[in-house]
Amino acid sequence: MSPTTDRIAVVGGSIAGLAAALMLRDAGVEVDVYERSPQPLSGFGTGIVVQPELVRYLMEQGVELDSISVPSSSMEYVDGLTGESFGSVPADWRFTSYDSIYGALYELFGPERYHTSKCLVGLNQDSEAVQLRFSDGTQAEANWLIGADGGASVVRKRLLGVEPKYAGYVTWRGVLQPGEVSDDVWNYFNDKFTYGLLEDGHLIAYPIPGRENAESPRLNFQWYWNVPEGADIDELMTDVRGIRLPTSVHHNSLNPHNLRQFHSRGERLFKPFRELVLNASSPFVTVVADATVDHMVHGRVLLIGDAAVTPRPHAAAGGAKACDDARTLAEVFTRNHDLRGSLQNWETKQLQQGNAYLQKVKEMASRLQHGGSFEPGNPAFAFGLPKVDEPSVVENV
Repeated sequence: MSPTTDRIAVVGGSIAGLAAALMLRDAGVEVDVYERSPQPLSGFGTGIVVQPELVRYLMEQGVELDSISVPSSSMEYVDGLTGESFGSVPADWRFTSYDSIYGALYELFGPERYHTSKCLVGLNQDSEAVQLRFSDGTQAEANWLIGADGGASVVRKRLLGVEPKYAGYVTWRGVLQPGEVSDDVWNYFNDKFTYGLLEDGHLIAYPIPGRENAESPRLNFQWYWNVPEGADIDELMTDVRGIRLPTSVHHNSLNPHNLRQFHSRGERLFKPFRELVLNASSPFVTVVADATVDHMVHGRVLLIGDAAVTPRPHAAAGGAKACDDARTLAEVFTRNHDLRGSLQNWETKQLQQGNAYLQKVKEMASRLQHGGSFEPGNPAFAFGLPKVDEPSVVENV
């Protein structure tokens, strides 16, 4: 079948939105991306574990994996306070960064139909089209709308009133350049993924690529804190202006008291982790939250990635899930005669996978955040998406 001639609008210009837009455009579909940020995005250097679904499109376009990722050879499990080893398993994961993946996708898509400063405030649909309204007073119309605007999705909220539910903990993130920690600390974390297990949370650390291909790798870490709902989380998420932010407080907006607390608690950690925390130049904090939906298909509005199922990050496959949603949706639009029927099949499979992944990361969190048994190499907690045995979403035509 030839590709649909319908015009598609993608709200959300991050990894999911760009992946969907690129694959649809490659198939001859007219696509526009609407991104709320006033400029191309930055993940502040945050790390991502490479999954096949995440990099498949880039590799098909000739992007070399070595140019956007660094390798590892093991996973280490240690006490985050004493450094006592709980075990080590061989693991040949590769690590990348948000900036590396997003940057490669954005370069392929280009700026011409990537519209910035487009904050969606409202939408309507009828049997033929979807109308979009943005905060700058502009409007747009398309035959289909793909909501790819992340865990705090405005598309999902406008359609269903669904917002992510706080999971009871936050993650502090930081990235260090070569020379910001001693060689001993650098070598401790290099070439591996390291868990620092605690009774009241956990840490992870691993190398990621430099900002540019020629730059040396960096060290990425996350430190997960349990923070009660109510006054405690409200205080932590209040920025230097006194505004309670819903999702993240970036470094330049951190309340000095909260930054001091971060460093003070870091003093008690095992030395390599302590050095990461104390020497990170721009740490920031993000809430961990969950959400899911009963349907991804809502008339002419389709939800993908975190805008459909918002998972916790512990199985390192949120970006992979988003790219898989995007790829399979593009296949539905470009290869099927019975579009409506195929969309229902697509929804069934992707929701099953997304919800299975959500349950997996919740179980991981129940161990990792509360001092439970987290056995080295336990296959139940392996990185990646769960397998879903469902028929293809694409008809054989």
